[in-house]
Amino acid sequence: MRGSTIAKPVFLAVTLILFGVSGYLAIHAHRFIVHAQQAQGRVVEMLMESPGNGGPALSRPMVEFMTTDGTRIEFKSTSASYPPSFARNEIVTVFYDPDEPQSAEIDSFFSLWGGVVITSGLCVVFAGFTTAFYLRVQKSRHKQTSQAKS
Repeated sequence: MRGSTIAKPVFLAVTLILFGVSGYLAIHAHRFIVHAQQAQGRVVEMLMESPGNGGPALSRPMVEFMTTDGTRIEFKSTSASYPPSFARNEIVTVFYDPDEPQSAEIDSFFSLWGGVVITSGLCVVFAGFTTAFYLRVQKSRHKQTSQAKS
């Protein structure tokens, strides 16, 4: 019983923090997409990265594109995957901020919305545990009240 009363506020706090982070990431991604310029880019290299846990190497695309003013930009995607999501010399659509073209992103669901999906999923899991703790504590209190009246 004592563990539940301690866990309940901790899980509630984590749920609220994840909810806030998910909201922030969603707003940030939406604003980025709305205000970004689009360009055609090309995957120039697939960088292989070891995850460090003995699992398969992750592939992260290095992409080049030209801004509307003709500047050539090369950037490393923030998303890595196994198996690779892109191939060398593949043409991709790129979103970029004209003021910060180095912070470009490939127009793919996970590159743009992956952080939102992950934090939202964790938020749902923690909300479920928080609800379960709350219901268990309420049921336990109700049972104690019923026994005390007897």
